[in-house]
Amino acid sequence: MYEKGHFKVVGMYCTTCKPIVQNQLKNNNGIRKIDINYMANSVVIEFDPTLTNIKEIKESLEKSGYKFIRVSRY
Repeated sequence: MYEKGHFKVVGMYCTTCKPIVQNQLKNNNGIRKIDINYMANSVVIEFDPTLTNIKEIKESLEKSGYKFIRVSRY
């Protein structure tokens, strides 16, 4: 069963931000799906909790140079 984490992003303003964020997550085998909405300043990540966790995902996200705040988990 997969879980989702919803993150609010500080500093993501255009479509060129999307690949920067995606590249930081591509090596995490536990991530199944990434939905980035720069207009809403949000990232929703669907992941396998047996392979990764919210803390690891947030650490990877912050390597992209943006500030991420975990909003919710559903």
